[in-house]
Amino acid sequence: MTSDKVAKTRAPYGRNVQLLRMMGLAVIVGILGALAVLGFHQFLLALEARFYGSNQGLVADAMRLPPEIRAIVPALGGLAAGLLLQYFLGRGKNETGADYMEAISAGSEVPLRSSLLKSLASAATVVSGGSIGREGSMVQLAALTGSLLGKVLRLSPDERRFVVACGAAAGLAGAYNTPIAGALFVAEIVLGGFSVGSFGPLLLAAAVADSVVRHVSSVGPIFAASPGTLQSLPELLLVVLTGIAAGLLGPLFIGALNRTRRRLAALSFPLWLKMTLAGLAVGGLSVIRPEVWGNGYSVVNSLLHQPWLWQSVLLILVLKIIATVLTSGSGAVGGVFTPTLFVGAALGTLAGNVVQLMLPGVSMTAFTLVGMSAFLAAVTHAPLTAVVMVSEMSSGYGLVPALVLASLAGYYVSSVLHPGSIYASSIPQNHPTQNMPSTHL
Repeated sequence: MTSDKVAKTRAPYGRNVQLLRMMGLAVIVGILGALAVLGFHQFLLALEARFYGSNQGLVADAMRLPPEIRAIVPALGGLAAGLLLQYFLGRGKNETGADYMEAISAGSEVPLRSSLLKSLASAATVVSGGSIGREGSMVQLAALTGSLLGKVLRLSPDERRFVVACGAAAGLAGAYNTPIAGALFVAEIVLGGFSVGSFGPLLLAAAVADSVVRHVSSVGPIFAASPGTLQSLPELLLVVLTGIAAGLLGPLFIGALNRTRRRLAALSFPLWLKMTLAGLAVGGLSVIRPEVWGNGYSVVNSLLHQPWLWQSVLLILVLKIIATVLTSGSGAVGGVFTPTLFVGAALGTLAGNVVQLMLPGVSMTAFTLVGMSAFLAAVTHAPLTAVVMVSEMSSGYGLVPALVLASLAGYYVSSVLHPGSIYASSIPQNHPTQNMPSTHL
């Protein structure tokens, strides 16, 4: 046999071995990522039980507190988080270390020390009622497990980037119980594209992580609902209008976040003082409505399953946007993904109230989910991820056609008005997702 024939024979074998290697790494990272998610979640539950004497949720905790205590607690959390970030991490001196998005984009490691310190700071903000998501740290820690595995196994730079991406997908899947959306998020938003070779391992890591979390914690879809369908022409037209409304609100939300971050960063106050004052403002808002505390899970579930007065929904929506902008803008560590779902759910519920005036039999639950998907697409510029995420979180697969219409409307309107997504600051300018043509899905 000639050398050319031998090379051709060995090439498929080499590719198959590499594929098996990548799949094996994806399984390991999926398990490690799930353990990171579960560990951080249990840590938060322990802190909540220690400070409030229950694990019924932050909104329930806030409701039990006297108004004056409720106003102060987020400020104390902001103070603790700010001191950690400024004097232990050195955040006030721009020594933050890369988050998982930056690490994946740059092909660098996820720093151990800064990830752990930022997770502690995030826990302080979250448990004290700051309007920010706990899932950001869960994903960061899951991505860290991939980075550490790459370092231990002395993987090549491309392989390290791969395992960090798998860790991020595992973290998202474990945090939200959405394996397909977890892989899509990393592919669509972080990596900026799809390929069979990369998406398969991402999906495997996410599926393994979701399975481990479900097995250990016995959880199901976090927003399980029975929304029915939206199929008639009038219903679908109103779905598109809801998507357009989300597309108009999305850029305002992104702009408010960016402006607040810039303006607060320009102030000469120390970081701990900025975060304390922001926490005090959030505490003041929670005196008006305690629902502004936390990431909003319990309120979204309530919107999906119970009737609300539209006046209450509108008030909470405005207060929650202000609280999220202040918490995130002050420098707090945490995700805005879950608060974004809250804003979308409130917007969809308001739209549902208007729609019921014209179509009395329409499902309010369906429009709440439509609003979630449309607003998520508007701020992330990832409509496919938004549709799959909301479908998996709610088991509302029969609503997919309506979710697609609303998400596309939200995405296109938002991308025209504000080309950068909510994650633009974490992604380099030469990244595939930057300056994407408007036809990208």
